[in-house]
Amino acid sequence: MTKVRATDEQPRIRAKITNNWMDYPHNDLSSAAWYFLQRINKAFAESERADRIFPDMIACVTMMAFALEGYVNFIGAKLLDGKPDEWRKFEGAKVRDKIKAIRRLTGLQIDWNKRPYSTTTKLIDLRNILAHPKAHRAEPSEWLAEGTDSDFKRMLRDYEPAWVKIINQTFVDEAYADVEAIWKSLLAAAKIEEHEAWSGGSQGFELIDCLPPDQPV
Repeated sequence: MTKVRATDEQPRIRAKITNNWMDYPHNDLSSAAWYFLQRINKAFAESERADRIFPDMIACVTMMAFALEGYVNFIGAKLLDGKPDEWRKFEGAKVRDKIKAIRRLTGLQIDWNKRPYSTTTKLIDLRNILAHPKAHRAEPSEWLAEGTDSDFKRMLRDYEPAWVKIINQTFVDEAYADVEAIWKSLLAAAKIEEHEAWSGGSQGFELIDCLPPDQPV
């Protein structure tokens, strides 16, 4: 039994507490992605140095990738409610396989070669790289080239890993728009209203009786 210390101004009571709150983290992840997107676009508009913006872009695409998975999990949980075996299989699948499962369940039309769904390939790849970071050696590590001393210095100075080259303002803008478009298409296919995916619920307490000041709860 939970014990709550009474204040001098309020009498001690015994009560039944209810907390029927449902939390959907995809809302927080989407809000975080939007927050970083606004910072990024403001920084580019003010011509801020790209190396100062890049950490926000990493954070933004990471939040978007996690939000996408949260969206997909929410839809899957609703569609497979009461089917624990199917849900366990769904829960352990990769994100794109989960989307394919939703397509089978709802008849959703998907073209993986066009936006918004084509964006999921790069976004999920980035998510995996950032969530499970590993060393990547530059390839090729040696080759013959022709040019000037300055050309070679510039080439080496401007080297970026392949995953870094993907993350730019255009990709971040498109990825955010595409993830939100996918979310709306999943909701429509599953016949779920958007407000049903908001965190919330009912909370309260019911008085059982009043207690003397020195009686334990």
